[in-house]
Amino acid sequence: MMKKGMLSLALCFASALLIGQEVITIKTYTQQKADTLELRLMFDVAPGMHVYAPSSLNQSQGYIIMKLDIDSIPEGLVLFPDHQWPEPVLTGGGEVYTGEGHTIICRFTGKAKRTPALIKGVLYFQACNDEMCFPPQEKTFTITLQKLSGKKSKKL
Repeated sequence: MMKKGMLSLALCFASALLIGQEVITIKTYTQQKADTLELRLMFDVAPGMHVYAPSSLNQSQGYIIMKLDIDSIPEGLVLFPDHQWPEPVLTGGGEVYTGEGHTIICRFTGKAKRTPALIKGVLYFQACNDEMCFPPQEKTFTITLQKLSGKKSKKL
């Protein structure tokens, strides 16, 4: 009984450490080209951590995969159905993202009818290290479109 209590305490402590640590940092960029708006969501994974890529291999293994939802789209824009995901690394039986410099690309057709206009979204993920996986997390972001030019948003 004592061992179970110690294990629970250790898991709570590890989860608390993770909460204080930014596992994923995000930067967003947009660029309007004719009737296409491109949103680039660049993310970095903290050292020693990994997240599972959205792949059929990971889904078949039961891993909680990274997922991107665009929740709010300005009038006049239509989101293309599939996002372009970065190439993952195959390790330990799964496809993962580690380190820095990963980019998810979302494309919209059309132009926002009014500016400023907001695009809002959520990046869902579960961070793991070599020892354990932590509770799933989400990272929200908002992009403000101004006069339909290239715009860099703040680091989240």
